[in-house]
Amino acid sequence: MSTIEKALMLLEHFSSNRPEIGLTEFKTRTSIDKGTLHRHLTALKNSGFLEQNYLTKAYRLGPAVIRLAAVRENTVPIVKTVQYYVDRIADNIHELVHAALPQKNGMSAIYAKDGGYHGVRVNFDEAEILPFHATSSGLALLAFNDDTLVANVLSKKLFSFTDSTPTDAADIKANLETIRTHGFAFTDQSYEDEVGSVAVPFFGVKGDAIGTLAIAIPVSRINKSFHETIIKQLIVASTELCRDLGGQIPTNVATIWAAKLEV
Repeated sequence: MSTIEKALMLLEHFSSNRPEIGLTEFKTRTSIDKGTLHRHLTALKNSGFLEQNYLTKAYRLGPAVIRLAAVRENTVPIVKTVQYYVDRIADNIHELVHAALPQKNGMSAIYAKDGGYHGVRVNFDEAEILPFHATSSGLALLAFNDDTLVANVLSKKLFSFTDSTPTDAADIKANLETIRTHGFAFTDQSYEDEVGSVAVPFFGVKGDAIGTLAIAIPVSRINKSFHETIIKQLIVASTELCRDLGGQIPTNVATIWAAKLEV
């Protein structure tokens, strides 16, 4: 891994729940030696990617991140396109819905809405990276992407987040085949206890999965009828989203999805 990669990967540790990180915490989280870590943080600070709280000396995201995010959205306005479909599903099923795009180490949510009016809800942080192997979003992306990405993900150490997190490469590969057969991914408490999730991919112009639409829901509210409703809502939304983005749904996936909608 290059020096630039190591420095930029430090940015992935920030989230809404972790807006500021001190040098000591960075060292604990990364296992990078203090001298090297300080050089990386200084470079990111000098470039505007980080800034320091003048009282605590902790680091937080800087203005360069905001500028680049604005450029990305202005030139590739996928968030605005996705927002309509996420809102629609959330309003229809009254649960947490989100869209995510792949990054190097997992899926990054680009928009989420909790349409629920329930007392028990899923706690979701849009800034958290969703692990490929432990979430329905990640598995749906892997199942409908090229083998290179799958091999790269499975070659790394896979961490457990709950007792149900899959960490065996062979088991995950078998699950990916099941996902391809059914046209969607489902996880049961593999990333967070008491939370289940369903996801479908959406596709780019070359027919490869470029992102996912997902619903996260307390397992206590999942039943067969609601599960089928969720899948149909996701399939319809992804089909329309692909059209809006100029994407091409692979023929085999389109066939599987059409059969799901007829049930």
